[in-house]
Amino acid sequence: MQNTAEYFDAFFINTRHNAILIMSTDGIIRKVNQAFTTAYGYHTDDLYSKQHRVLFTEKDQVKLLPEIEINKTNREGSSSDENYIVHKDGSLVWVTGESVLIKTQTETCIVKVIHNIHAQKQLERYLLSSNELLDTLFHSVKTGLLLLDSRIRTIKCNQPFLKLFHLEAPIPEGSKIQEISHPFWADEELKNDIRNALVKGEKIKKEYIFGNTPQEFRRIHVSSKVLAGEDDLERKVLLVVHDT
Repeated sequence: MQNTAEYFDAFFINTRHNAILIMSTDGIIRKVNQAFTTAYGYHTDDLYSKQHRVLFTEKDQVKLLPEIEINKTNREGSSSDENYIVHKDGSLVWVTGESVLIKTQTETCIVKVIHNIHAQKQLERYLLSSNELLDTLFHSVKTGLLLLDSRIRTIKCNQPFLKLFHLEAPIPEGSKIQEISHPFWADEELKNDIRNALVKGEKIKKEYIFGNTPQEFRRIHVSSKVLAGEDDLERKVLLVVHDT
């Protein structure tokens, strides 16, 4: 059987949709593949021996997102992110990526696989800018939906959400989530997860156990989708909520 390194080399060279960046464990760029060059303009010679933070926007550098990514990858073995890459021509491209710590008998490195999701983000912005479309979405979905702004204040929710938490009236726009008239939304773990979704881009996809007695006991599943605006103040998070 061929050495698995040969399989990776073939994948690295031949893939057209998986932009790949190879770095040292401290984020120093060693190599990029043709798919990366095609998507973002840089060749290995442009980036060799440079810190991968040069691919991040100045705002993300100030927030130390490159360092957070490298530290988490080294600590946990992998990490994922969703943010802009600065194209060689200076334009910004929304991407999602996974960084994986790779250890061989001779060396350790980080391999990052990157996908362009710019068109998806453009669609999200369009949906956010169209109140009519957003209202249609909210009224047609049968699962509970709650849309929050960057300050974790309510923008809107749908009827299934109100029914799920036995709320008789819509939640006033601008309300803090702990002001929702149901104790589930005062849960500190949930609030912390929502903050991390907005600030760090960490997706929520988990089950929360709620209630102190058998009569109150419920399992509530929450998943999230961050909707990015032009800047952090326009960022929103959509929560999909249902009983399990």
